[in-house]
Amino acid sequence: MKKSLLQTLVVTAILSGMNGVVSAGGGQDTSKLDEYTLDDVVVTAQRVETKDLDTPATTTVITAQQLKDSGAQTAFDALERIPGVNAYSYGPAGEGSIDLSRINIRGLDKGTLVLIDGSPANLMNYNQMMNAIPVESIEKIEVVKGASSVLYGAEAMAGVINIITKKPTDDKLHGSVTGMIGSHEKNYGIAVSGQNFSIQYKKEYRKEISQYNRMFPYTYAGRNFTRKSSDNSMRDSIFLNLRLSDKLTANYTYNETDRGHREFKYDTHVKDWVTPYKHYRYEYKTNRFALIYDDKHTGLKSSLAYLKHTTRPLNADSTTDTDATSWNFDTQKKWDLRGGLDTLVAGFDFHREGHVKRHSTNHGSLHRDQYAVFAAYTRQMNDRFSATVGIREHFVKGNGYDRGQSIFLPQVQTLYKMSPRASWYVNVGRSFETPAVNSPYYSAKVSTRYRLNPQDGWTYETGIKFGDVKESLKVALFHMDINNKFKWVKENTVISGGDPNTWVQTNLDKFKNTGIELEYSRQLSDRLSIRTGGYYGNPKAKSSNGNWTQSDARVQLFAGLQYHVNKLRLNTDWYVTAKRQPSAYLLTGVYGASSGKSDHAIPNRIEGNLTMEYTISPVQTVSFGVYNLLDRDNPINDNEHWSLPRNYRLSYTYRF
Repeated sequence: MKKSLLQTLVVTAILSGMNGVVSAGGGQDTSKLDEYTLDDVVVTAQRVETKDLDTPATTTVITAQQLKDSGAQTAFDALERIPGVNAYSYGPAGEGSIDLSRINIRGLDKGTLVLIDGSPANLMNYNQMMNAIPVESIEKIEVVKGASSVLYGAEAMAGVINIITKKPTDDKLHGSVTGMIGSHEKNYGIAVSGQNFSIQYKKEYRKEISQYNRMFPYTYAGRNFTRKSSDNSMRDSIFLNLRLSDKLTANYTYNETDRGHREFKYDTHVKDWVTPYKHYRYEYKTNRFALIYDDKHTGLKSSLAYLKHTTRPLNADSTTDTDATSWNFDTQKKWDLRGGLDTLVAGFDFHREGHVKRHSTNHGSLHRDQYAVFAAYTRQMNDRFSATVGIREHFVKGNGYDRGQSIFLPQVQTLYKMSPRASWYVNVGRSFETPAVNSPYYSAKVSTRYRLNPQDGWTYETGIKFGDVKESLKVALFHMDINNKFKWVKENTVISGGDPNTWVQTNLDKFKNTGIELEYSRQLSDRLSIRTGGYYGNPKAKSSNGNWTQSDARVQLFAGLQYHVNKLRLNTDWYVTAKRQPSAYLLTGVYGASSGKSDHAIPNRIEGNLTMEYTISPVQTVSFGVYNLLDRDNPINDNEHWSLPRNYRLSYTYRF
């Protein structure tokens, strides 16, 4: 899409909305979503609406107000505050020189499926869409941990994240304008919504960062240290929601980003940083369209979604030039049985993914089809006890490089209501994930020299939920046992004579993780509330040589406090990631991850944020936030890239 078309869409929406206006959320009454309770409904865990307390799975919900209070700019920012959820990116603010930031659950990388309004939005086993939707367009985010492949198929091994967007509801036209300035970024946005549409446009600018990585020695012609810096970057994003009828809705997401980074070498001979050794700059574009039919009267729901992500090089050092596409069709039907005591959900889904490598000297094109049938039956045994049995038969069609196969996936869940305020659940399920569709790409175009197997395994978990309108407690114990875990390594480590500069996907032997998660929240008074949580696990992977190594952080802690009085809201969040996995690099600067070598662990990450919002009038608000209060060099991946240093943001919103 050309920028002129994007701007035309925005201007048209603004001009059509000059009759009147309020907030950016399509007239949604977000006051109802200020505080989440266990009596509220979730839709992701069982594909139908159930109260959280009556759902036999580990669930977390982030409301629109919590997103706003946290100062999160994207869903990516907000999710890393959940115990057991880890954000992985190649640069600050969920960005980097490559557009592959992602979220993993319980230490399993590339095993988390992201949905947008219930429709899959992953590409090549990555869930990078979390930076694409403006946070102002999000109604809530539901996180379901545990094996979810029976209901959602491949990639839902460790869990599912469902981004639920705000829908147009008001008869009158409404809107808002927001501007933000900060030490690292600035942006402006405009939103308009009415009875049958809502549209959000946002323009973002980010400043360069002189250094965002730990400096390791690098031996090359007398130059001994390498430093990475990010360029100035820009992003345009647009999100459009349409209500075509009472049962049919559509949404469109557009995201265009222009960013890059430079690599400098320190020359010990002249004792100075030399001209950039490498300069990478890319343009990334994402287009996603979804059509959703939901008939609550008959229990029939269907969705069709198309997603395309392109990467284009903008200078000589940048060579990646790819198109990634995905089609998803899903349909399901719900039946109420035995007078509404039991439910049966059954359906069919189809997924086609494609990848085109456009390099002039190394061109290739692949696609793969997957389809499945699934069913889940929930039976109410008595007033307190219910059980759910789910099955899925999943078919992967061979494409000449990946083998065709059929996978049977079972799942059993039980729920016991200990009291009207407490429940105990058990959840056991098998899950799997196919290799990325671009995994056959090696230095020699497309190759079958090294075939991959799907990673698959079982997750066992049990937990309790306790809560009322003022207090909630969730505790979960889990064990994961996965075969053929995926990992990206240098090609020469798996193929004799392979290219040491080409990254390829491979299988490890096993992945295991046993742990405990806790979340607690309490409304201490009408003005003050707290949220806290923790995760302790033992994520480890076994390589082909039989050695077990830690593969992700073992400890995560979170604490948050919210205070509001009259027109003022204050929020502070603190989260810690500790006992982390080995670094990908040795202290000598040698890359050791492919060979399993390591001489130090990634340092702990400690982030603290403080945000405040003041309502000047019914149509004006101002907010201010300070992030990374301790100004730490916090590593965000095993390459020891850092999050942003201490930074601030000041924003103003006017509703008209």
